[in-house]
Amino acid sequence: MFNLAAIITRQFVRYCAVFKGIALLAYLYGSISIAANSPDLSLIEQDLTRIDVPAKKIDYIIQQLSLISHGSAEEKAQLLFHLAAAQQQNKQLDKAFDSYSQAIDLLLATPKPSLLVKAYLARSLIVSLQTNDYKQYCPDRINAVKLARKQSDQDLLVHALAQTAYCFNQADNFDIGLLHLSEALDIAKKYQLAPDKLAMIFNATAAVYRDNHLHRQAEEYFQQAFNHWQQADDKKSMFNMLHNLVGEAIMLTKWKRADDYLKQMSALMVQMKNNKDLPFFYYFNQGRYHLGRQEYSSAIQSFEMANDASTEAEEALFVTENLGLLALSLFHYQDIASAGQTAERFLNSDGLNGQSATLIEQVRAIYYSSEGDYFTALEYLFSAIAVEKNHIEQAVSNDVVLASLNHNVKMTQYENQLLEKELSINQLNLNSQIDKQRITKLSMFIFIVIAASLAVLVIFLIYSRRQFIRRAQTDFLTGIANRRFTFQEGQKRLQQCQEHHQSLALIMFDIDHFKKINDQFGHDIGDKAIAAAVGRSQSYIKQTDIIGRIGGEEFLCILPNVDTNEAMQIAERLRNVIAEQPFKFSGVTVGFTISLGVAVASNSTYSNWDHDSSEQHFADLVKKADLAMYQAKNQGRNQVQLYLESV
Repeated sequence: MFNLAAIITRQFVRYCAVFKGIALLAYLYGSISIAANSPDLSLIEQDLTRIDVPAKKIDYIIQQLSLISHGSAEEKAQLLFHLAAAQQQNKQLDKAFDSYSQAIDLLLATPKPSLLVKAYLARSLIVSLQTNDYKQYCPDRINAVKLARKQSDQDLLVHALAQTAYCFNQADNFDIGLLHLSEALDIAKKYQLAPDKLAMIFNATAAVYRDNHLHRQAEEYFQQAFNHWQQADDKKSMFNMLHNLVGEAIMLTKWKRADDYLKQMSALMVQMKNNKDLPFFYYFNQGRYHLGRQEYSSAIQSFEMANDASTEAEEALFVTENLGLLALSLFHYQDIASAGQTAERFLNSDGLNGQSATLIEQVRAIYYSSEGDYFTALEYLFSAIAVEKNHIEQAVSNDVVLASLNHNVKMTQYENQLLEKELSINQLNLNSQIDKQRITKLSMFIFIVIAASLAVLVIFLIYSRRQFIRRAQTDFLTGIANRRFTFQEGQKRLQQCQEHHQSLALIMFDIDHFKKINDQFGHDIGDKAIAAAVGRSQSYIKQTDIIGRIGGEEFLCILPNVDTNEAMQIAERLRNVIAEQPFKFSGVTVGFTISLGVAVASNSTYSNWDHDSSEQHFADLVKKADLAMYQAKNQGRNQVQLYLESV
């Protein structure tokens, strides 16, 4: 009995060993099969570096994904990550978002979260490009920071902290954003990270300052970010920093610096011909520069060139902003119809979310003004002023200023340590705690007083400047342009017509026997006659044309893009509308006529001009219109005469 049990036991052990061997062989065979079907990620990544066309990268990665059915979740996620990057490069943002999301779903179950951190940050960038809404893209960045803190990859943590700082750029959470950047700076200092990581920190710092209207500090940090990316030889990031630097220089009205930044952008654009989105940003910034300098014709040209290049730009925010600024430029240029059409495109654009409230309100005012709804336009204009007032108050907020000063000290300390490692700057903080409470209260009071004073001063200056400009340009009696402004605008219009090969007509007229009106009815009736003549005349010229009072009862009409025949017809209508019906002023009926002279500059005229200034050419054209008007007077008055070279 004992022997039988022993025999059975030995047989059972043998069978177990056989089954174990078979199972091991099956496992090894399966592993070999899986390995044979799993692509080598390192070889794939090498292949991707040799593929320049994004569409071909996408096809290649999709093919590799079809071969990885038995691969690990991390391998699939890595391929999806590469796929999303290629789709983003190919401007397929929706597909890139889906690929990053699939990668994140796979990585949530893996024990190695480094790639998950990168995926969260990459997906947040896609959402930022699509919406510019921090409420939508910031949850991914906050998750990325939480995961990155648990890793040993300090570069990755710095990247996550810098990106997350953008989520705290409002006055009420400004200090939280600076805390993230301070932590990133401490890590960079401790581990001596590469220049590109420092550039990210300075870039994020500048952006947070910019969003809180601290533009001088923002420009300084964008410049430092540019310098560090220059050390890393990252030309695309250098170009992006120049885009930011132009904006800050414009806000600070530093036109020479803005022009220098634009020249650097142009040079980099030549070096990076394959980056097709660069022309849009170059022309966009060139337009901002001209608009800031009130060079509206040049601004319109630049914004229109940017609009033509916008199909290559993936950031809807700036494409839409370009439309808004184009509408403003057209409005200032007095092309109201085009301004209204462009404003409507801006207000219906997909990139409207994220635009500044001031720009939106201004463009709405332009739209309603072009529609003739001036009351609504005025409401939006007042709303824009209120928004700007709020911005000023935020800019001098005590919390914002104090937080920025503290952060500036820390950033300055680190920069000094990089440049002079042996220099100690601890003495900057020796007395920082003395009477802290008293100083804080005093600072709050001072900043409140400054804020209130600045707000009142800015509003007063804006109002005073507008009133002063209006008075300096307007004839007090008639409300039309005065002599000085008429000649200034005439010179500009003549130069523009010459550049665009268009005719420009001048009609000069004055009231016949005006002295008799004054002698018979008095100067009060004479003044009313002048104003009434202007009122009737304005109904027969376009709003974009200019009519100005250049003498006592003498007027000048400037008509761009009007040839000789049209000018004579307009002049005859003006003569007829004055002569056909007497004027009534407080029970007094006064009838009078006008004499008109017409002079026209055309392409044939321009070809005979020498290199004198447009001021001289316009003055000569005015003299010709004046001679024609006096010819009309000499031949009996109440008629139109055209200046001919034989006259």
